[in-house]
Amino acid sequence: MSIWEPKVIDVTVKVPAERVAEFYSMFGGWLSSPPTVVGPEAADSEAHTPWAEVDVEVAAAVWSKFSETARALFSTLIDNPERKYSGDELSEMLGIPNGKHGVAGVLAWPGRHCFAAGRALPWSWESPEEGAPAVYWFTGEIATLFRQARAM
Repeated sequence: MSIWEPKVIDVTVKVPAERVAEFYSMFGGWLSSPPTVVGPEAADSEAHTPWAEVDVEVAAAVWSKFSETARALFSTLIDNPERKYSGDELSEMLGIPNGKHGVAGVLAWPGRHCFAAGRALPWSWESPEEGAPAVYWFTGEIATLFRQARAM
């Protein structure tokens, strides 16, 4: 292996038989795109403009691409601005499988949609203490923006 070739590993996942083609299509798209950065460093990136109150149409376009599960998660954050939820808490409230890991997975596509629109991640997150689970929330301004977008 040269220094220019990434190390690859085998990963086995179970996929419903009727969705194999869709899985390969999604996986191919993922492999051909640049890596997605998710976390505070992505939100602060100069390549992604912070959300502003004038971005209602952009937010509505991004919202329209969300899965039902992502909409439920975002609605919880929209309807409770500044309230911090752990991934496990959101998972339990919304019936998202795999706890905090499932919540992180649900946030992956909304993050990509925001980046494709040239915007930063709309949610805030932190680990309150080292080793403590991450918490997620919307600021009041972002909640207002996405509440308007949700209503469009």
